Amino acid sequence: MNFLIDGYNLLHAVGWMNAGMKPSALAPARAKLLDWLADSAACRTQAATFRVVFDAMKGPGHTSRETTHRTVTVSFAYRSTADDRIEELLDGAADPKRLVVVSNDTRLHESARRARAKGWFTPAFLDWMLAAAESAKPAAERTTAEKPEGPPPPDEAAALLRVFDVPITFTRKPATP
Repeated sequence: MNFLIDGYNLLHAVGWMNAGMKPSALAPARAKLLDWLADSAACRTQAATFRVVFDAMKGPGHTSRETTHRTVTVSFAYRSTADDRIEELLDGAADPKRLVVVSNDTRLHESARRARAKGWFTPAFLDWMLAAAESAKPAAERTTAEKPEGPPPPDEAAALLRVFDVPITFTRKPATP
């Protein structure tokens, strides 16, 4: 899968950034996010490529070029917003059906839909990342599901049916004046 990620949106969603952060804390937060993506099982197994776009309304002109942080493509939207840059990338995509836009902004989800790409909210993306990490583990290391998959064994099903077959009766208390 090819992901277009609204960088600051994802940083907020995972809790590595908040509204009260000092500007000097932004670069380490961005690096943490980019390292996490580059180290992910999805990236290591080449199940995904990541392009992360950050807002850069007041950034210097040199930040507008695209760079690579290890295996993650990074773009700063010079004098623009990440949303604007992601929409430009969607418009110029050779095969938008292979793209997934990751953001909690409904505007980007609508843009993705119009371009015939997918739009995922950050919780869906994080769930996908966790599932990719789990499936990359050797079978012996995978965690078992909390709930059993499939129907219960016949003896267990019969026991449950006996328990729930007894109707519950309710008695009404007379109303007190």
